[in-house]
Amino acid sequence: MTTALTADVAIVGGGIIGLATAERLTAHGASVVLIDDTGATGGATSASGGLVRAFDPTGAHAAWAAEGCALYQRRGWHGTWPELREHGSLTLLDRDSLVRAGAALEAAHAAGHETVVLDSGGIGRTFPGLAVPEHLLGVLEPRAGWLPVTAVARAVLRDAGSTLRLLTARATALLTRPLSRIRGVRTTSGPVYADAVLLAAGVESEPLAASVGVRLPMRTRAVGYCLFRCEDTAGLANLPTVVDGSTGAWLRRWDTDGVVLAGVSSTRTGVPATVRQTVPAAEEQRVRGVVRHRCPQLSGARAVGGVAAYDALTPDGPGAVTSWPRPRGLVTAVGWNGGGFKLAPAVGRHAADELLKAVAR
Repeated sequence: MTTALTADVAIVGGGIIGLATAERLTAHGASVVLIDDTGATGGATSASGGLVRAFDPTGAHAAWAAEGCALYQRRGWHGTWPELREHGSLTLLDRDSLVRAGAALEAAHAAGHETVVLDSGGIGRTFPGLAVPEHLLGVLEPRAGWLPVTAVARAVLRDAGSTLRLLTARATALLTRPLSRIRGVRTTSGPVYADAVLLAAGVESEPLAASVGVRLPMRTRAVGYCLFRCEDTAGLANLPTVVDGSTGAWLRRWDTDGVVLAGVSSTRTGVPATVRQTVPAAEEQRVRGVVRHRCPQLSGARAVGGVAAYDALTPDGPGAVTSWPRPRGLVTAVGWNGGGFKLAPAVGRHAADELLKAVAR
């Protein structure tokens, strides 16, 4: 038996972007139905490493990264989110890349975030567990770090309150009114009628957008991480989160002493949209072969777990929030390519603003 639901806004995608948007909408008095067949906190969000920093060296989302970091430091809009693990964030770049990232560094400063530029010697003295060659510099953010992603997502869901309804169903098409106006979403549990719709479901957003004539090219990309247990923990006690722009490696401390979470960005696209709580041996070897150059203790560390998953990217450029002119009332927030968590509070605020405008029109 199917049942029709009605709300001001329907959101497709229960990841951190969809949840952050829903919370901002309900804070402004809007009713929301959140549609996801895995429920809230599932999908690619559950596989995120949870790194948080204000400095975005690409510059594509510099303002959103700074805003998102500030909100995580404040434990969200209501002070209810988990406390940020302020282990520090170290972004490694060569000198030319740091010069090109000057505007992004200024954006972090303008938002009140402290940054310190260290040479390889300074990095070695501050973080003895790291090995950094002389041609690299590090941008250290002392108050950045990481968060447990699932706990954050659950806190955002609680903050959204009773005017958010979670519909565990699969969205199959968008509904429109005459004159190219959004009417809602068709789902496997029945229609959801709404004056505005947000697509924040990664690659699953593409066929839904196509159902109303909107081209939204998306590809899956492999993401994931390994967990390594180090028997010798000397030098790891103050390990910061590390993002190495020269190799694509990233790492942070795990919740358990002596365990390090580590990953390396992948160029593999077209992978299945699944999350597996295991890492193939070849992927473990690939990750270890890269991260050992920055954290030598991982060279012989025992692998004790990990995640193999996916995220979505757009071949046309970085992730974006787009309010479409036709059909009116459609907003998309897709293409974060593995970097959506640190931006989510800012992206959610911006997407909610666009949706509220659409509802009012």
